Amino acid sequence: MITIVNPAAAGGRLGKQWPRVHRRLGRAGFASPVAFTQAPGHATGIAADAVRRGETLVVAAGGDGTICEVVQGLHDAGGATLGILPLGTGNDAARTLGLPLGLEAAARTILDGHTRAVDLILAGDRVVLNAIGIGLLGAINVNAASIKLVRGIVAYLGAAAGTLFRYRCPEIRLTDGTFSYRGAMTILAIHNGVTTGGGFPLTPAAVPDDGALDACLVEGTAVPARLGRLVAAVRGTLAQRPGSHELRFTRLELETAVPIPCHLDGNPSSIEPPGMTFSVLPHAQIVIIPSGR
Repeated sequence: MITIVNPAAAGGRLGKQWPRVHRRLGRAGFASPVAFTQAPGHATGIAADAVRRGETLVVAAGGDGTICEVVQGLHDAGGATLGILPLGTGNDAARTLGLPLGLEAAARTILDGHTRAVDLILAGDRVVLNAIGIGLLGAINVNAASIKLVRGIVAYLGAAAGTLFRYRCPEIRLTDGTFSYRGAMTILAIHNGVTTGGGFPLTPAAVPDDGALDACLVEGTAVPARLGRLVAAVRGTLAQRPGSHELRFTRLELETAVPIPCHLDGNPSSIEPPGMTFSVLPHAQIVIIPSGR
């Protein structure tokens, strides 16, 4: 077992608090070699190297972005079991898997060793455990990552306030084989789990091991309507608003003539022309979950 720790998680608090966190883990009986990430994407390489050395259990200590990077490394290297210490800001992957958010309880869950095979989202050549946000959600995430003075939820809210007014809805073509849409897009949320952004239930019907993915498409909206869409996202009613569509699919094709900002489990990214295909990898990742779930 190896634990990959992202010191930048939780707005940089995890790095500052790690000595105390490490002592608490020790008192809970959790002992593991530790590798610290040094830059975005570093966790992927650490995880892949660990699997190639023969590790069968890799623990991600951080937020959703850290977990996503670790899962990518496990996937690249042929697979291993994933343990999670949810120490980020949003912790939506932990919610998807029904993991306890308390440190000691999360550590005991890993030590108990009960496992579950869950699906992954394949986005181009990248894999994602929980959620992809495209369009307005992606732009907010990218802008929040560029804010240097504050981090975490404060940066996210600050970025959201400005992005709501500046965002321009791109023209897209979207099809899953039965549903087809051509026009402007405000939001496209592609999910394996229910929530994103620290608890926004954008796809309430999503199940992480059902062999399918869920999505919520919001057509192009004018600036005054966007605040209402974000409020609906918080309440879990976004798909019920006019111009919204709930999708369930195994393969989804997105075409675009312009770059579209997106996030992969919170990691800023972009979809470049001519677009991207999203598909499900059924039961592709073994994760440790609480017993009885």
